[in-house]
Amino acid sequence: MEKLPSLAKDTSARTRGSERRWRLAQRILPKFHDRIPDSRDDPFDQCATGPFVLGHMDLNPWNMIFCPKGPNAGKIVGIIDWEMSLTVPLWSLVCHPLWFDRTSLSEVRTPAEAQYFKDTYIRQLQKHAQEAIVLRVVQNAQYEARRRFSEIAILPWDAAEVMERWLDQNPGHR
Repeated sequence: MEKLPSLAKDTSARTRGSERRWRLAQRILPKFHDRIPDSRDDPFDQCATGPFVLGHMDLNPWNMIFCPKGPNAGKIVGIIDWEMSLTVPLWSLVCHPLWFDRTSLSEVRTPAEAQYFKDTYIRQLQKHAQEAIVLRVVQNAQYEARRRFSEIAILPWDAAEVMERWLDQNPGHR
């Protein structure tokens, strides 16, 4: 892991602000790495032993195919780009995705817009979820924090600002 940032620096195209982001990444990545046990080691985790589900892991609007017209207009009719899929705990699949809170890595949605996405998501889960555990998990702040950590942890080094914000908003427990 320690060698990855230097490799990324050598192979990354230099852009405006990349040196500043690189210095931030050098400072933030070790701190973020140190927080892995906080998101993983929880003796009270109801999902630690299952159920495990297939997770897309890059599910965002540009990997969704929507019906353009007709009675299903606006509905998702297909999902593409499955190469990052893996088996994950239920909380990793059903908690709100990162793009509910952000329009991009550098742009945060307004709280009202983010809440609208979350409320709509909950209503759809209430309508379609067949297992009560799904709603318990998605409405659990601890699982939401884990989901957010896991999404942010796989971002590239030049997204260190997002990691720094997460660290500021989620002080360590140790």
